Amino acid sequence: MTASAGRRALPPVLAAVITVMLLCLSDQAVAADSPEDAAAQTLAERYAPVVRLQQASSTCEQGEQFQPTDVEAVLGDQQVALRGPWRPPDLVKPQPEGKDIGLGFPGHFLDFPGDPLRPGCDYAEWSARINVAHPATVYAHVAVDPGFPGQLSLDYWFFYVFNDYNNKHEGDWESIRLVFEAATPAAALTTTPTAVGFSQHGGAERARWGDTKLEIVDGTHPVVYPAAGSHANKFGRRLYLGRGSEGLGCDDTTSPALELRPRVAYVPMARADYVRQYPWLTFEGRWGERQRSFFDGPTGPNMKVSWTAPIRDAETTWRDDSTTVPAGTLLGPSSTEVFCTAVATGSNLVRETLDRTWLLGLLLAALVVLIWFAASRTRWSEADPLPARRQRAWGQAVSSALRLSRDRPRLFAGFAAAFVVLSLVTVALARLQVARRDAPTDLGAPTESATGFWASLVALAVTILTIATYFALLAAVAATLDQLDRGVPVTAALTMRQVVSNWRALTKAAAQYVVVLAILTIFVATIPLAVYYAVSRAFAVPAVVAEGCSGGTALRRSRMLVRGRWWRTAVPLAIITGLGLAAGPVAGITLLLGTDLSPTLINVVSSILFALAMPVASAAVVYLYFDRAASIPESPGSGELPDTRRTYSRDGAGPVEQDLPPVRSDS
Repeated sequence: MTASAGRRALPPVLAAVITVMLLCLSDQAVAADSPEDAAAQTLAERYAPVVRLQQASSTCEQGEQFQPTDVEAVLGDQQVALRGPWRPPDLVKPQPEGKDIGLGFPGHFLDFPGDPLRPGCDYAEWSARINVAHPATVYAHVAVDPGFPGQLSLDYWFFYVFNDYNNKHEGDWESIRLVFEAATPAAALTTTPTAVGFSQHGGAERARWGDTKLEIVDGTHPVVYPAAGSHANKFGRRLYLGRGSEGLGCDDTTSPALELRPRVAYVPMARADYVRQYPWLTFEGRWGERQRSFFDGPTGPNMKVSWTAPIRDAETTWRDDSTTVPAGTLLGPSSTEVFCTAVATGSNLVRETLDRTWLLGLLLAALVVLIWFAASRTRWSEADPLPARRQRAWGQAVSSALRLSRDRPRLFAGFAAAFVVLSLVTVALARLQVARRDAPTDLGAPTESATGFWASLVALAVTILTIATYFALLAAVAATLDQLDRGVPVTAALTMRQVVSNWRALTKAAAQYVVVLAILTIFVATIPLAVYYAVSRAFAVPAVVAEGCSGGTALRRSRMLVRGRWWRTAVPLAIITGLGLAAGPVAGITLLLGTDLSPTLINVVSSILFALAMPVASAAVVYLYFDRAASIPESPGSGELPDTRRTYSRDGAGPVEQDLPPVRSDS
């Protein structure tokens, strides 16, 4: 047995401690070789950043799963490989170390364990494992820019093993930069930075030293909030909106839960020195698996313009602020929130089909065929708004609603105004919930137990009021069309009186409708039943108003009207409701991508369009109800307008006449 074979392995914890000590001694040895490096390292330690990571999620789907990682924890790992820019087999070197990739290798890439298109928890688990023996690390590099004499840059580089954002990819390099009006590190030690830049996707945000948005700890340490998953460095706790150089999507820094003070690994100023200590800084390939489009791994710090021309990069790419998502909502779906969801959903769709382009093509083709089929299987002309009680194709129902809104703008403006007033109560409650959620708390302190009951109570009230608002609007539109059809002068007071007189029946129908849907959607297996129920009872509110039904009878009446025509009812309802809900957000997203207007103003515009679109959509739904009723003989929708209003037997089929004052018909 040789001496080396007889040695015992060091315990992992002791080995990690010795590794850290050797790294620190190595840094000090380099610094000792150069007075300029000694001053630069002191500068780097003085301004080392404080990192506040977002709260982690046990499901690996939300929150932050990664931390700034020591590159030495990645290089040499048995699950990492260096691969070449050709078709498999493309393995160049398994378990590559820093010296192995120090020859440049342009076009090559490091391959980490996992599939970036379908990451699951693989990268999070691997990151947690390799970081056990290595402290969180940031690489500090001081550089001068030949084009800007008299200025100096101090960059801190963070490496994360995975970017868990819309453009998921292996490897993620981020940085923050401090700019000094000083020609040397020694001179910089006698002053303070003039500007700070935080990298954010393709650009960076600037702050002046001393700006209120820049948090500083112990007088010199800037606080950085990496966004969950994307690691875009932000100045505060907000939901940020990305468009253009700010990325595409939304960055969340609202839930910081872990504060880190990473170990500062100093990178010498001279190339010969830092290549000797960190040979991987000459790697010209990608720090992550090769993929198409924006799912490709990134290049390293040495490949960035900022590595050799930091001041020029700051002058050309830094901006003064980031766009934030306005807190709370106005009316209807917020354009900014819909934008965040739409970008994430679209990215996930592309990611899931990137290696199955045939599937993406099939889905898009199916969508086009569905839209074409739905639009071509209806009629849009001959859409006179009155009489309401007659048969119409669903396209004519939409056209009739649009023509009625055009012919009676004051009427629909009144609907929109009433809808706004009712919705503002809901918005006020929602803002209370947002204020509670965003209230300052101690970092990492559990807040769910303290605010959970209040949040649940407010959420329930918001849900009830939102549903009541929609049902009230539908009832008001139905009452108005009923009055127009009967030749009764339309007034707000009369409409209100008719709706209020039916409040018991409307409340019962709405409550039963919502409760049944809530129960059916608890389990995945019963969701199809929920969809069937939602469509078959969709005309209960118009039935209450136009036919004088009780709540239970109106639900049965709606089921009878839809029976045998479920699909021909479900598709138009989905299109009409979707158009009504989407009108504002679609316009808002267009403005977000095509203009520089503020998100708050865009949300206002979106809310106004939403308030105008919902009465039109409600009118189209009521026209669909009258179409279904007109197709059944002995129905109030059959085209006849008798001097009686019919109520119905318990099965919703048999009419029972009820005397009413005579009314005049325009039909």
